[in-house]
Amino acid sequence: MSVEPGPSVHAWDPSAPAAGVREVLAELREADPGALELSPIPGGASRETWVVHAKAAPGRVSWPRGPRHTGVGEEAALCVLRRDPPGSESLVPMREEFELVRLAAEAGVPVPEPLAFEPDGGRFGSPGMLLGFVEGTSVAPRILRRPEYEAARGALPEQLAEALALVHSIEPRALEGVLPPTPADPALAQIEEWERQIDAIGEPMPAVELGLRWLRANAPQPAQPRLVHGDFRLGNLIVGGEGLAAVIDWELAHQGDPTEDVGWLCIRSWRFGSDALPVAGVGELETFAAAYEQAGGEALDLERVRYWEAFGNVKWAIICARQANDHLTGVRRSHELASLGRRVCEPEWDLLELIGDPAA
Repeated sequence: MSVEPGPSVHAWDPSAPAAGVREVLAELREADPGALELSPIPGGASRETWVVHAKAAPGRVSWPRGPRHTGVGEEAALCVLRRDPPGSESLVPMREEFELVRLAAEAGVPVPEPLAFEPDGGRFGSPGMLLGFVEGTSVAPRILRRPEYEAARGALPEQLAEALALVHSIEPRALEGVLPPTPADPALAQIEEWERQIDAIGEPMPAVELGLRWLRANAPQPAQPRLVHGDFRLGNLIVGGEGLAAVIDWELAHQGDPTEDVGWLCIRSWRFGSDALPVAGVGELETFAAAYEQAGGEALDLERVRYWEAFGNVKWAIICARQANDHLTGVRRSHELASLGRRVCEPEWDLLELIGDPAA
């Protein structure tokens, strides 16, 4: 949901979903959107994301509710299409992700407006949803380095804490029928899931397997389960000049320990070179923890955060391996997926540094 479409490594054909998007928009707004142009947003490894533009004809009245202009010719961004690549599905099905965005919006989490969902066999060609367009960027190195985001960097630690506290405020009863019930021991259930994932890949990953054993041996007492975003980090956040504009990409959401989101936010891979600032490369953990508690979150146990940071590195290493395996086995050919296989060593290194000597 970044506003910066460009060349993509995926062989996406915008003509395939365009007619369906036009039909759905016409129903939503009870008006003809006119000619549309779909521009793929590069960077997503599991789902396709497109910006939907209206090609404004000379003298044409603007789209109802006034689209925000991108500044590219006469194009106006109407919304964003997010869909599964044909033949592929993420851990959280698209229908559930759409419902999660709706629940998050109701809770006050900054998210794109959920507009419409289409199932498999529907008008988008594969399961997909339309979301409101949000101005900003999700490209982490730009957020962390460009001078125009200096004010945003200063505001982000507290904004991220507040947004995450709102995510975790969503009552489990609201998730009934949306996500599977919370297991008795969320950490153990996740360990078993990622063990299943690594077995399905079929490649030896000794550092990751060591990490999984450490996680089993050091699992904390189960926390009060809450909604966990599962991928809360730079890259899945739209940031504007004043800071956080929207939380996106909910396909790893589940019920579990809310501290998991904090540990994931802190892994070094998501600092994108700003290693001295452990919270997403923009802030200190103590500052974040104070803001999170002030916004209504439970007081953070820093040792528990460390546990979930180690867990996050295990998860990221397996995801990298799984994505590369999808390319190698022909499930979905992609240079981007193939390149992720070369990143496995990064979270392995960070994992070993976090757990130290497992025998100690």
